[in-house]
Amino acid sequence: MNADLNLGVEVIGRPILRESDGLALSSRNAYLSPEERARATALWKALKAVRNAFKGGEVQPAPLEDLARQTLLADGLRVDYAEVRDPVELQRPEKVDAASRLFLAAFAGKTRLIDNGAIGAAAAGSLTPTQFGSCEQG
Repeated sequence: MNADLNLGVEVIGRPILRESDGLALSSRNAYLSPEERARATALWKALKAVRNAFKGGEVQPAPLEDLARQTLLADGLRVDYAEVRDPVELQRPEKVDAASRLFLAAFAGKTRLIDNGAIGAAAAGSLTPTQFGSCEQG
């Protein structure tokens, strides 16, 4: 969008900072009850499950999206979306590759949580510690 609109600014992507259990750091987390906070890790679980399925050979978007939705639902979240997209054009790819991204949004109670990540990034979903929490590459 930045390039299309010729905004004259440079967008610099940065890794997502995460809690030790994988939940993305967000001001929205303050709205979660303890029970909702525990269930919110389903977004990280969904991303890891999709990465592992991709590593296992799944390259079709629909089964990966279904896996993400089922993972979110299993932890009691209300799914807004779970979609695989090309990282540049944001179109659904015919076949998923390592650069494809999984975009997630789900509700824990009244709080809408979002997350995303490259599908080909560390299939086990490892986190690198930082002074602020953990950092996910990809």
